[in-house]
Order: sequence, then structure tokens, then C-alpha cells
Amino acid sequence: MSWISEHYAGVLVVSGLLTLSMLQFALAPDRAQRSTFGEALEGPVAEIIVRGWGLLIALIGGMLVWAAFHPETRAMAVAVAVVSKAFFIGSLIAQGRRYLKGFSGVAILIDSAVIALLVTGLWASHQG
Repeated sequence: MSWISEHYAGVLVVSGLLTLSMLQFALAPDRAQRSTFGEALEGPVAEIIVRGWGLLIALIGGMLVWAAFHPETRAMAVAVAVVSKAFFIGSLIAQGRRYLKGFSGVAILIDSAVIALLVTGLWASHQG
């Protein structure tokens, strides 16, 4: 437990940078969707929605990086990230195997580990 308390800022930076990688959906929505989900939504409305979603997720990554250097913002940043990641994981799992191809299966594992580290670190920081 002490390891995560001592390195929590680093955990926030790494998890934030990983989450920031979702900016790819804002910049190249079709390619990002196909590599992550194995298919893509099509049409102008889909592009707007996917780009906006990618930017919002990237902003959560930015919040985590910010929180690494501003401890007073950690609880809020972690709460937003955990809720967002848990919802994404649940949404993927609810679809069965369909979206577990491509990178989305790996994203479930990464996001699950990030959730565990973020929650454990926040809890440990409040214990000491």
C-alpha cells in the first residue's frame, strides 16, 4: 500500500497519458474505431459524435495528469475517470464477444487495472 501512496502522482500521470491516447478518436475517428472495435459508425453525425467522445475522454486523461500535480483535484479527477472507465467496460461487456476483437479487449484489461490503481491510491492517500 505504501508503494502506491509514494508513487501515486506517477500512477496519475501514466494513467492520464494512456487515457489521453483516446484523442485519436477526435483526430482520426474512422481508423480509431476500426482498430478498437473492428468496425466504425459512418456518416457525418457519427463523425461528430465519435470526435466529441474522443475529445471528452482525452480531457479526462488531462484531468488525471493535472491531478498528479494538484492533489486538491485528485478526488474529483479520479471519480470522473473511474465512472467513465467503468461505464465503458460495462458497455463493452454487455455486447458480448462482438466488441472484444481488436483493441477493445485490451482496453478492458488496461482500464480495469487503471481503475484498481486509481481507487487504491486515492484510498491509501486518505488513510495516511
